[in-house]
Amino acid sequence: MKAGKKQLLKYKKAFEKKYPGTTWNTVLIHIKNKIMEKQELIKFLDDIFIPIGFKRKGNNWIINGEEISKIINLQKSQYSNSYYINYGYIIKKLPLNGFVNHVDNRLSSKNELEYRRIVDLLDLEFEISTEERFSELEKLIRNKIIPQMESTNNEQDILKILKEKEFLYMIPPNVLEYFNLKA
Repeated sequence: MKAGKKQLLKYKKAFEKKYPGTTWNTVLIHIKNKIMEKQELIKFLDDIFIPIGFKRKGNNWIINGEEISKIINLQKSQYSNSYYINYGYIIKKLPLNGFVNHVDNRLSSKNELEYRRIVDLLDLEFEISTEERFSELEKLIRNKIIPQMESTNNEQDILKILKEKEFLYMIPPNVLEYFNLKA
């Protein structure tokens, strides 16, 4: 386990408060069983994305098509042991101009309860069994990310996505210009 010493002490205090009289070994076993490591999450995502044609490079899963590239990215929060699953597209004809993608999305929800659950599932310190975490994440990924990724294969599909967006202010200016759209 690669949790820092400060973090371990934080868990130990919280665990001892909840379960007085426990031993340090009990705390360590509890932490090991409840805290998922990043590598477990990456393997889980590999098992979903690689069979449908993505290739992994670091924290990214990529499919390069003729007109567009599809990218899924696992991003670590700088504030906690939480992650974000970002996904988007690069239009091969256009320069990125400092952007990671031309069109970005993130695994999220407008429904507050579902949004909160996604945040909890991607917080590797949130106490939930690995089986439950993976089961729920897989359903979300298969219902939210994969259908869009599989149905987006060219520039016209990206234009359709852009036209359906409520706001375009996060889209790079050269992309808006290319498609004759206004933010």
